[in-house]
Amino acid sequence: MKTRLSLMAAALLLGACSLAPTVPPRTVYDLGPAPATAGSGGSLAWRIADVTAPPWLAGDGIAYRLAFQQAQRLEQYRDSFWAAPPAALLTQRLRERLAASPTPPACEGRPAALVAVDLDRFEQVFTGPSSSQAVLRLHATLWPAGASGPILQQHWHLERTAATPDAPGAVRALAQAVDEVLPQLADWLVASACR
Repeated sequence: MKTRLSLMAAALLLGACSLAPTVPPRTVYDLGPAPATAGSGGSLAWRIADVTAPPWLAGDGIAYRLAFQQAQRLEQYRDSFWAAPPAALLTQRLRERLAASPTPPACEGRPAALVAVDLDRFEQVFTGPSSSQAVLRLHATLWPAGASGPILQQHWHLERTAATPDAPGAVRALAQAVDEVLPQLADWLVASACR
């Protein structure tokens, strides 16, 4: 009788374990390896402030919007996350990109200019159930070296089609947009700084 009760208790415990909810796997993404740059680097011509973002981009969630249903509602994927908030990922990639750029001759021997970048949008927008674009919008502010020139600002807005209508598609398209906008930002800095 005692053995029978023990077996029943063990069967109940095993059954309860199989009924327990399973935790879905947590998938973590970053922007991937940075593209190779032709520059050799050198003394940095810019001081780069941390990229800032609005509160809805402050977390590590991968944001999407179902524009074809309710464009005002911003969602996040349940089981997929960024390795860090988007602004932190962009700060790292921007610093890597600018550190690899040679110092413009006009900036040699002058104090470093200050660059601040604000991330305004970083999300996947669905125009239909199976079609979406990654949307990246940011603006940069440049305070020229020695603060002798005017404060300059530039805005960028990129949309790149996501290959798949899911978190991996969003990540790939957003990473592509970042890698496209950073050379444009670097070119703008070279053209604008130390004039």
